[in-house]
Amino acid sequence: MDLQWLVPLGGFLTTVVGAGIAWLVNRADKRKDAREAQVIQTLKDRVAELQAQLTALTKKLSRRTRAGDKWREQLIAHQIDPEPAEWPEDDDE
Repeated sequence: MDLQWLVPLGGFLTTVVGAGIAWLVNRADKRKDAREAQVIQTLKDRVAELQAQLTALTKKLSRRTRAGDKWREQLIAHQIDPEPAEWPEDDDE
């Protein structure tokens, strides 16, 4: 083959191979972005779940503290020492 065919053929092949490589890289980037978005959404859901759990535990602790304070005040009002020798185990959990 002479040079007038080799140069255009080489240019065409280079263009086709380059476009194929660019398409593959773009496809990989899209997959990576989709995975990142999925991980971010999963983490956001987990954070929301943990915040809800924290709120519930905080409310539960607040109720227990208020109930314990009322119990203590009643014992003190009746001249009873509110500090027992042994504390009972907590069975709520």
